[in-house]
Amino acid sequence: MQSNFRASPASRLARQMLKPLASVLRTGDPHATVDRLFRSQHVKDLQVITATTLVGLFVVFLTDVALAILSVERTYATYKGTHSFHFWLVLLAVFLASFTSLAPVLAICGAILTWAYQVGCARLGVVDLFACEISTLCKVATIVDTVRRYVDRFNQPPAEVAGAGGLHMPAHQFTSQENYFPVFENCTRDLQTLEATVVINITEFYTFMKSVRDSLRTLTETRHQPPDLKAPFNQPPPVGSWHEAARNVVYMMFLGLESARQAVGELVEFEPEQTERTIVILISELEAYSFLISQFKDPEDMRHKRLILREADYRHLVPVLCDSVKAGTIGAAAESQELRAWERAMQLLPELQRRYQSFLRIQQ
Repeated sequence: MQSNFRASPASRLARQMLKPLASVLRTGDPHATVDRLFRSQHVKDLQVITATTLVGLFVVFLTDVALAILSVERTYATYKGTHSFHFWLVLLAVFLASFTSLAPVLAICGAILTWAYQVGCARLGVVDLFACEISTLCKVATIVDTVRRYVDRFNQPPAEVAGAGGLHMPAHQFTSQENYFPVFENCTRDLQTLEATVVINITEFYTFMKSVRDSLRTLTETRHQPPDLKAPFNQPPPVGSWHEAARNVVYMMFLGLESARQAVGELVEFEPEQTERTIVILISELEAYSFLISQFKDPEDMRHKRLILREADYRHLVPVLCDSVKAGTIGAAAESQELRAWERAMQLLPELQRRYQSFLRIQQ
């Protein structure tokens, strides 16, 4: 898989100009900050600024060299025929005097490059923090198979207790006081430095995850009615019913997982890790999609139309992921970190393919 970014002509030109410097400074480790500063799409503006600064320094240097040569030629013509020690001393002084403008330019360029390095490191740190938090939350959801659990709960409502007046009430109440989004809560202002599409996907993910908690609260506060005891898996539940509330939980999780997958595709640039994290998310996302597409069957329903739009994406994405993992596993060097990353992704392929086959069966 590749990042969703599209490099501008200025960015591509800047990378080409920085290649000589990158070949000297790169460590060969794709996770190293120095290496990422030269290739990451998240610091394209800093790469352009750095390249422009170096070009400006080079132009000033060439200008000073040209002026120095002209000054030496004029001095030599003036003192032609004199080859005393004083003559050579004057010639050297004239040559060095031509580079007086280079010192402040070097200081300015050094300050710009130092600033670019510090800003780049801070920005990549923000990218890593959001990528880690989003990926971890999605990994937890996949490990405990949260989507399937709520689909099963939709089909088999939990046990209830009789409330006052004989009304059926939920057997437990939902309370969530934990803060699962510390990075988002504390680093919201840092999002301003990222690309607009990245900010949109990150914000959507956290908004949908908060909506999941609100939907869960609504679910536990919704009273069961006698029709709810019959799980209408292939029929749309009535408005306001417990089953509708349970379906909304799955829908919010699906939208959150979709935003997470898109955010990971932009935040994570090391291909084996991006592919692995995408597969982890897709395992839960396909489960939610298969359930929702079986629920929203009315062609006139806006939700049905929106869900149908995703079908082509999944039919393209899953085979591409499988091919990428197999090709990466074969092409990676033995005992390398890259191979280990591809192998982790390979271990997830059977489950992804099972969920994908279930998705295809529902589409038929």
